[in-house]
Amino acid sequence: MVSLIDTIEAAAEKQKQSQAVVTNTSASSSSCSSSFSSSPPSSSVGSPSPGAPKTNLTASGKPKEKRRNNEKRKEKSRDAARCRRSKETEIFMELSAALPLKTDDVNQLDKASVMRITIAFLKIREMLQFVPSLRDCNDDIKQDIETAEDQQEVKPKLEVGTEDWLNGAEARELLKQTMDGFLLVLSHEGDITYVSENVVEYLGITKIDTLGQQIWEYSHQCDHAEIKEALSLKRELAQKVKDEPQQNSGVSTHHRDLFVRLKCTLTSRGRSINIKSASYKVIHITGHLVVNAKGERLLMAIGRPIPHPSNIEIPLGTSTFLTKHSLDMRFTYVDDKMHDLLGYSPKDLLDTSLFSCQHGADSERLMATFKSVLSKGQGETSRYRFLGKYGGYCWILSQATIVYDKLKPQSVVCVNYVIRMTIPKQ
Repeated sequence: MVSLIDTIEAAAEKQKQSQAVVTNTSASSSSCSSSFSSSPPSSSVGSPSPGAPKTNLTASGKPKEKRRNNEKRKEKSRDAARCRRSKETEIFMELSAALPLKTDDVNQLDKASVMRITIAFLKIREMLQFVPSLRDCNDDIKQDIETAEDQQEVKPKLEVGTEDWLNGAEARELLKQTMDGFLLVLSHEGDITYVSENVVEYLGITKIDTLGQQIWEYSHQCDHAEIKEALSLKRELAQKVKDEPQQNSGVSTHHRDLFVRLKCTLTSRGRSINIKSASYKVIHITGHLVVNAKGERLLMAIGRPIPHPSNIEIPLGTSTFLTKHSLDMRFTYVDDKMHDLLGYSPKDLLDTSLFSCQHGADSERLMATFKSVLSKGQGETSRYRFLGKYGGYCWILSQATIVYDKLKPQSVVCVNYVIRMTIPKQ
């Protein structure tokens, strides 16, 4: 029978033997790992075997040949971009040289401005189709002269020439004085197709800056609806003009008359300011909406500023008189000339409303005009009849201007022009 001591000793001997086996195993594994680390590797990433072909790599691990190809493609792309830019510059230089502008004006244009003005001049060429040529006008004038001769009427002293006279500086200056304003052509979308060079004298804005731009950028926001209505063919029956002229070419015209506030960079002292600081100036636009057989339309008009009473030279003519009114159009000052023209003395009209002195048939148009004056600051009436004190009436046209005191409207000053007298003699 085995004793307990023998059993314990046998178990201890077995533990020693197992411990020795574990120690030998760990020693052999460590020796193998050290021998493996000390020996050179047979193959590694980026280091081919002695028999394999050699490949040059960059620091990022990419082949150098691929990098060279990328650089070549980038260089070709840069060369192609430079070539495109040089060709584009040549095209814009040729295009700007073809524009009918002065050399100094062309030199200050960028590429966007060249494109804008080019498109505007292309539209001008289309616009000329709406206008009869000067030769046709000359033929009509000759025909009228021959008709007058046949009817033994007084022959007008008119010399019919060619278009060459328009090229002279004297003729252009004469046309500017005749217009008493600037010529303006708008497309049906509101683009400024053409504007005459003398626009700078009235608004301080040059022709080059406005060509191809939209009228909305220069007009007051509250006047946009009125401009759109003028460019539209939709008209109320009460506003339709009877027997509007239509030529044999299928071109019809529709009269337009409106007051628009446009940006002005000129101060009262004649100085020029930045467009961002520009104020608004009331311009009276009168002209015709020209429509051809295809439905294409243009607004050809003349813009005239309304003179301020402070800039009007005194003394006025015998048929021109001044009046001053409160904001409800009651007389607060009456010119002494009204006694000779209409028979009124100042005390007859003071504190009397203007609307009680005009013909009833003109009241609607007159009230609409003065409502516009109160909102825009200036305006001009159409011809209306001012009743005489002893009967009859006088045809008058009035230019009204609001006078401000510390940015608050105080009164309305009217410059009245007598057109026709129908006052009976006393």
